Amino acid sequence: MLSIHVSATNATLDETTGLLKIPSDQYDNLESLFFVIGGTNFELAPDGQIWTRSLNSAIGGTVDDIYLIVGDIGSNSGSGLDFIDGFCFLHLFYSVYDTDNQSVGIGDTS
Repeated sequence: MLSIHVSATNATLDETTGLLKIPSDQYDNLESLFFVIGGTNFELAPDGQIWTRSLNSAIGGTVDDIYLIVGDIGSNSGSGLDFIDGFCFLHLFYSVYDTDNQSVGIGDTS
């Protein structure tokens, strides 16, 4: 699945950060990605798919590059852990952690 994303975005792996990066002219061609979690669709718009550019230096990146936050975890588990919604995703959606009931809730911020 990631190879389709790489091909569609013209991304290349940045060896320093470990993230995929795209040419600036490719940013306008990014399309929304959709995740289904617990039967609910979540849209990750193009601006939510890139690392905050003002923080590029914090991850060892260069100031003008555009880094994608979508990457490969290295394996298909086939048992549900086939992707991880990390830092950037959690900035765009509400998340509630219920330790008593060992559950997580995700909600749209709009």
